[in-house]
Amino acid sequence: RVLRNPAIAKALVAKTFTIAVKAGAEGRLFGSVTAGDVAAAVESQANVALDRKKLHVDHVKTVGTYTATARLHHDVEFPITFEVVAK
Repeated sequence: RVLRNPAIAKALVAKTFTIAVKAGAEGRLFGSVTAGDVAAAVESQANVALDRKKLHVDHVKTVGTYTATARLHHDVEFPITFEVVAK
Protein backbone atom coordinates (compact mmCIF):
# COMPACT_ATOMS: atom_id res chain seq x y z
CA ARG A 1 0.00 0.00 0.00
CA VAL A 2 1.30 3.42 -0.93
CA LEU A 3 0.79 6.12 1.68
CA ARG A 4 -1.99 8.48 0.56
CA ASN A 5 -4.14 8.73 3.67
CA PRO A 6 -3.24 11.20 6.48
CA ALA A 7 -4.64 8.72 9.04
CA ILE A 8 -1.96 6.23 8.02
CA ALA A 9 0.72 8.89 8.57
CA LYS A 10 -0.68 9.52 12.07
CA ALA A 11 -0.56 5.79 12.78
CA LEU A 12 3.08 5.62 11.67
CA VAL A 13 4.01 8.58 13.88
CA ALA A 14 2.50 6.81 16.91
CA LYS A 15 4.51 3.63 16.31
CA THR A 16 8.14 2.73 17.05
CA PHE A 17 9.70 0.38 14.51
CA THR A 18 12.43 -2.09 15.45
CA ILE A 19 15.49 -2.71 13.31
CA ALA A 20 17.78 -5.58 14.37
CA VAL A 21 21.38 -5.34 13.18
CA LYS A 22 24.72 -6.91 14.04
CA ALA A 23 26.50 -4.94 16.74
CA GLY A 24 29.58 -5.25 18.91
CA ALA A 25 29.66 -5.58 22.68
CA GLU A 26 29.55 -1.83 23.26
CA GLY A 27 26.53 -1.31 21.00
CA ARG A 28 28.51 -0.10 18.00
CA LEU A 29 27.04 -1.37 14.73
CA PHE A 30 28.90 -3.32 12.06
CA GLY A 31 27.93 -0.88 9.28
CA SER A 32 25.09 1.60 9.65
CA VAL A 33 21.31 1.87 9.40
CA THR A 34 20.16 3.47 6.14
CA ALA A 35 16.92 4.91 4.79
CA GLY A 36 16.40 1.59 2.98
CA ASP A 37 16.53 -0.25 6.30
CA VAL A 38 13.94 2.10 7.81
CA ALA A 39 11.66 1.76 4.76
CA ALA A 40 11.94 -2.04 4.93
CA ALA A 41 11.08 -2.02 8.65
CA VAL A 42 8.00 0.16 8.05
CA GLU A 43 6.85 -2.09 5.22
CA SER A 44 7.35 -5.33 7.15
CA GLN A 45 5.94 -4.10 10.49
CA ALA A 46 3.11 -1.80 9.31
CA ASN A 47 2.43 -3.02 5.75
CA VAL A 48 2.98 0.49 4.37
CA ALA A 49 5.38 1.06 1.47
CA LEU A 50 7.58 4.16 1.72
CA ASP A 51 10.13 5.19 -0.90
CA ARG A 52 13.56 5.20 0.75
CA LYS A 53 14.40 8.32 -1.26
CA LYS A 54 11.66 10.19 0.62
CA LEU A 55 13.22 9.39 4.02
CA HIS A 56 15.93 11.41 5.72
CA VAL A 57 17.97 9.37 8.21
CA ASP A 58 20.98 10.77 10.07
CA HIS A 59 24.05 8.56 10.45
CA VAL A 60 23.12 5.71 12.79
CA LYS A 61 26.16 3.82 14.06
CA THR A 62 25.05 2.65 17.54
CA VAL A 63 22.05 0.90 19.08
CA GLY A 64 19.36 3.21 20.43
CA THR A 65 16.19 5.09 19.48
CA TYR A 66 16.25 7.48 16.52
CA THR A 67 13.89 9.55 14.38
CA ALA A 68 13.77 9.66 10.59
CA THR A 69 11.85 12.28 8.63
CA ALA A 70 9.48 11.14 5.88
CA ARG A 71 8.83 13.84 3.29
CA LEU A 72 6.26 12.57 0.81
CA HIS A 73 5.89 15.95 -0.91
CA HIS A 74 6.39 19.59 0.05
CA ASP A 75 3.42 19.81 2.44
CA VAL A 76 3.40 16.26 3.86
CA GLU A 77 6.22 15.59 6.31
CA PHE A 78 6.19 13.50 9.48
CA PRO A 79 8.64 11.77 11.85
CA ILE A 80 9.15 8.01 12.03
CA THR A 81 10.62 6.67 15.26
CA PHE A 82 12.74 3.55 15.11
CA GLU A 83 14.77 1.57 17.59
CA VAL A 84 18.03 -0.08 16.57
CA VAL A 85 18.72 -3.27 18.56
CA ALA A 86 21.59 -5.76 18.44
CA LYS A 87 20.93 -9.20 16.91
